[in-house]
Amino acid sequence: MTLINNDVSYVIGVDYGTDSVRAVLVDTGNGTELATSVFSYPRWSKQLYCDASRQQYRQHPLDYIEGLEFTIKDCLQQAGASVARQVKAISIDTTGSTPVMVNRQGIPLSLLPGFENDPNAMFVLWKDHTAIREAADINQHPEADKYLQYCGGIYSSEWFWAKWLYLLRNDERIRTEGYSCVEHCDWMPFLLTGGKDVHQLKRSICAAGHKALWSDTFGGLPPNSFFTQIDPLLNNKVDSLFTTTYASDVPAGNLCTEWAERLGLSTQVIIGVGAFDAHMGAVGGQIEPYYLSKVMGTSTCDMLVVPEDEMGDIVVKGICGQVPGSVIPGMMGLEAGQSAFGDIYSWFSKLVNRSIPELSAAAAALPLGEDDEIAVDWLNGRRTPDANQELKATISNIDLGSDAASIFKALVEASCFGARAIVERFVSEGVPVKGLIGLGGVAHKAPYVMQMMADITGMSIRIHSSEQTCAAGAAMFAAVAAGIYPDVQAAMQAMGQGFSKTWHPRQELSAYYRKRYERYQLLGQQTTPAKKSGSRNRYEYIREQAWQANMQLPSAGLVVATFGNVSAADQAAGVFAIKPSGVAYDQLSPGKMVIVDFDGKVIEGSLRPSSDTLTHAVLYKHWPEVAGICHTHSTYATAWAQSLRDIPLFGTTHADHCTTSIPCAAPMRDELIKGDYEYSTGFQIMECLQEKNLDHRDIEMILVGNHAPFTWGKDAAKAVYNSVVLEQMAKMALLTLQIDPLSARMKDALIRKHFERKHGPHSYYGQ
Repeated sequence: MTLINNDVSYVIGVDYGTDSVRAVLVDTGNGTELATSVFSYPRWSKQLYCDASRQQYRQHPLDYIEGLEFTIKDCLQQAGASVARQVKAISIDTTGSTPVMVNRQGIPLSLLPGFENDPNAMFVLWKDHTAIREAADINQHPEADKYLQYCGGIYSSEWFWAKWLYLLRNDERIRTEGYSCVEHCDWMPFLLTGGKDVHQLKRSICAAGHKALWSDTFGGLPPNSFFTQIDPLLNNKVDSLFTTTYASDVPAGNLCTEWAERLGLSTQVIIGVGAFDAHMGAVGGQIEPYYLSKVMGTSTCDMLVVPEDEMGDIVVKGICGQVPGSVIPGMMGLEAGQSAFGDIYSWFSKLVNRSIPELSAAAAALPLGEDDEIAVDWLNGRRTPDANQELKATISNIDLGSDAASIFKALVEASCFGARAIVERFVSEGVPVKGLIGLGGVAHKAPYVMQMMADITGMSIRIHSSEQTCAAGAAMFAAVAAGIYPDVQAAMQAMGQGFSKTWHPRQELSAYYRKRYERYQLLGQQTTPAKKSGSRNRYEYIREQAWQANMQLPSAGLVVATFGNVSAADQAAGVFAIKPSGVAYDQLSPGKMVIVDFDGKVIEGSLRPSSDTLTHAVLYKHWPEVAGICHTHSTYATAWAQSLRDIPLFGTTHADHCTTSIPCAAPMRDELIKGDYEYSTGFQIMECLQEKNLDHRDIEMILVGNHAPFTWGKDAAKAVYNSVVLEQMAKMALLTLQIDPLSARMKDALIRKHFERKHGPHSYYGQ
């Protein structure tokens, strides 16, 4: 590939990481790095404005500004004045989502008097998880399925809107003085081009699409109504943002006079539109379609590109978004990643006071056993698949013989199992993965990890030669923005440094790691519910359960109109999800399920819960074994309830499920009807069972006199199943009496036989 002109030219790529900023000065002709410079953030190194106990991580813009000036000037000094005169462009990548509140002029509030030391006025770093509640509120929006589909279907607490809403909710001064919110990768080019109006700031498609819900499919950002329904504090915030986004192969503008003088460069220097580090890093690492590019550092960010015409209508669930042009213009950019990777190894290294190379050598020497220590890698929550920042890590199978090396081995395995889960999610959603590309510090410095990743994923990993692929990728984008190359592919071909090593999977370990991976998955499933009471993720789970159960009622013929409701409970958290009142079944969604506590208080949800909510609440409060309740007005069961008659036990279908008649509770007393009617219905049900000497664990259904049936079970699905069975039992009993009004109860021996063959200690019915 030849240059558009024959002049020697140079570009600068700037890469803002978690702990430091790096600049590289690159020859556009062949990608040679003439100079490099690193600046560690002084305020961040002291952990100012951070509170790890709250997962609060903030960075001051002065760390970024000082680092930018130092690294670029240092590179220019290393290269000499003649090179400095030939610098054509600068492009920047940053962590993300790392937004900051700004005024209308685009100035971060922490650069204004009175806000210098306010953490909420700082940039909210990507790994800040203070916005878990806000992310949950976004995920529970009735239109979440529509507007979250291109960010994997789950909005993360690490992302733009959740963090902005957290700041608005928790800091009145920020709420009053802030006008808009800007990503770090968009603010740096704005700074260098001398921007003075936030509405003139060029926003990258990378940040907007992956973190801010931008999509051409629905005309840009979601409408104002979407955000105001989440919280009125977001009213009209979309008006302070943008209506156009840009790929990173175009200029954001020219270097302004102030910064040209500070850096010793010309105002003719082009400043490219910014992007996130992993996206530019994938380009620096010479990404190819269908090869998963893994930027492996403190966390991982995994990038995949697919030609847009080959992507078709595929929408991958549970990832960090799919955005056209976010990596390479003309290709769909798909993002995934792990919230903790190298951080896991560093944490354990510090914990046991042994170096990572030392631990790696000791772990590599251990024999492999199926019952070895095993771990789940969610030390900083889970980014993908299926974002959930509330999840915690687990180390299992440890005993007094477990040592640092064996636990370290389990942690490395877990991080590689997490990588495998990402690959499997892409494949299961219809996007093939042909192989892996390893980038970043861990890829170069941790051979033990790379070999294990190849073994566990069953895929070869090519390690890119450059140790600064993010900065190198930024340099490639700078060359395209300056017009030195016509497109990103041409810049990659000319400036890419190739690959230095390939790790191949050891096939003899395939079966071993397959079994270990299955145990990793099982451990993750077993420990997922074990989190704080009131967990937002639990709410999502029971909402999904309740929605699915309610949607079964019409197809089962148990309801007409909006009659009936099903709830799903989390007994440990003391809450349940229930159908909203009067909403048609074809209009329901998981987000419309209302979260209520066992006293009937609405915890979350914008709609009124079912009118029968208090009945459910009473039963859940008194029956801790029950996690699902169903109430219908199904025809035959309701007819028996209206007749105030128990449903007799006439046949084996009935006996398969219980050994008694289905009881009908007596009509409610007048004083209770005049009081809290639905609340009293719960006690009416319990009193009936008590009077008839019945246990709710043995008979999971009842008729409420003059009203209708209620059923319950270990979960919402079992409650619906019991309603289906009850309706059939009611119908069969009615037909039996129509055929012979003198029909008698089935004999006890046959009742016991049919019940015990399904439920007894020696049951043999079913698989």
